[in-house]
Amino acid sequence: MNIYIIGAGNMGKPIAKTLAAKYRVYVCDRNPDKARIAGVIFDAGFKNLDKADYVIVAVKPQDIPALANDIGKKINSSAILVSIAAGVKINKLQKLFGIKKVVRVMPNLGLLVGQGIAAWRSMGLTKREKQKVKKLLNQLTSNFEVKKESDIDAVTAISGSGPAYFFYLAQALQKTAINLGLSLNMARKLVEKTFLAAAILQRGKNYQELIKQVTSKKGTTEAALKVLNKNHMDQIIEQAVKVAQKRAKELSHA
Repeated sequence: MNIYIIGAGNMGKPIAKTLAAKYRVYVCDRNPDKARIAGVIFDAGFKNLDKADYVIVAVKPQDIPALANDIGKKINSSAILVSIAAGVKINKLQKLFGIKKVVRVMPNLGLLVGQGIAAWRSMGLTKREKQKVKKLLNQLTSNFEVKKESDIDAVTAISGSGPAYFFYLAQALQKTAINLGLSLNMARKLVEKTFLAAAILQRGKNYQELIKQVTSKKGTTEAALKVLNKNHMDQIIEQAVKVAQKRAKELSHA
């Protein structure tokens, strides 16, 4: 099976590396150095694009129209186009590339370390082709198909943007640790190990029960949580996620 990946950035490159272990993978990028990946065939000028069974579009959303104008007629009509460009709807991809079989995927940064999660929606595919897409995505990341395309906007706000929320909180804790007199090195180690352990401990557990495990009556954690609750931290998080979802919808209609 031939897979053609356009864009060798933060997502395109690890996708290429992973799939190259099992499939013939071609990669094209405006920067040739980024596209030179072990086990992958660098293809300048889309010379082998017509051989592709799958075309994975891993470029920025704003670059989609120009790309489609360049390569739309070069893609084999039986190929399946898989797009990870945030906010670009399936019907728009079909129209721009002139391709009927399209899969829109929303992966996240966890893909880089084998802990990714992705949601996807397809159009124009047979049941068998959807099974093959599922099999392909399973090589890359945990994934599931959503019932309607609009759900991808919510997924984008939760898991797509989610790592940034995590890093934001980690950064705030590190800064606070330093303000309390700890060294940068010590603060960093404390935050990294604490968050890593918490991520492992939360698997399959009830979050409220986990909070209770850490919280002693009239103790330090209870005092801290009272401040978070008083300032409606849960509402702040919900507001932030809803704004992210709204922005995803705006990008979908751009």
